[in-house]
Amino acid sequence: MAWAQEVHLQKTQVNEDISILVPAEFIAMGPQDIRNKFISYREPLAGFTTEDRSTDLVVNVSKTPWSNQDMPILKDFYENNIRNLFDEVDFQRNELEQVNGRDYAAFEFTSTVKGDPNSLRNKAPVHDYRYVMYTVEDFEVYVFTFYCPARLKDRWQSTARQIMSTIEFK
Repeated sequence: MAWAQEVHLQKTQVNEDISILVPAEFIAMGPQDIRNKFISYREPLAGFTTEDRSTDLVVNVSKTPWSNQDMPILKDFYENNIRNLFDEVDFQRNELEQVNGRDYAAFEFTSTVKGDPNSLRNKAPVHDYRYVMYTVEDFEVYVFTFYCPARLKDRWQSTARQIMSTIEFK
């Protein structure tokens, strides 16, 4: 399915050191969005979502023993984590790359979590599209995640790729 609509991106400051282009139609996630979507005790640095809450762009950070020289090991570590989080993973991108002079572990994939017929909530399988980029700065891992249901992949894939190419650190 082709989507004729062009997505307008606008430069957005994540914090004083990080900027990224975000679709103009996205809105900042509020506290309720964050509680509904994230089980973690740590809120993301920034979160943006579509009005219908189906598609998200999220930036997280966490302390780590990793340094930038560890990127090949970090990539393998996160690849294994991704494979363990989902029942099926189909990588379109699984590599180290540079964006604006910075090293990233980049993963673009579709995933499936199988449903549980005995569950009250999760009977049907869940199919997603994700583009995730990891980088290290001062012993912190920054994670940039674009997410949507797999049925919307054709709508968002080129935009997700464009967004990830605009991440800038001061």
